[in-house]
Amino acid sequence: MDDIDCAAERVEAFNAVALKAVLDRMAGPASSGICRACGCAIEDERLQANPHARHCRECADEIEAETRRKNRCGPR
Repeated sequence: MDDIDCAAERVEAFNAVALKAVLDRMAGPASSGICRACGCAIEDERLQANPHARHCRECADEIEAETRRKNRCGPR
């Protein structure tokens, strides 16, 4: 049981650090309202739904599609 207890403690510690990172990021400053990818204004509806949005809808869709492609196909 000693190995299992150590593994459980490591999992708890990892979860605590991950949760703190997420909460710290959410407590940070809200979005500037300007897309980091294209420089256009982020839509008001998007900012109301997610005040920390960093990309406009179009750029976020492109980034998400690219991420899905990489996850399916692997890096090129």
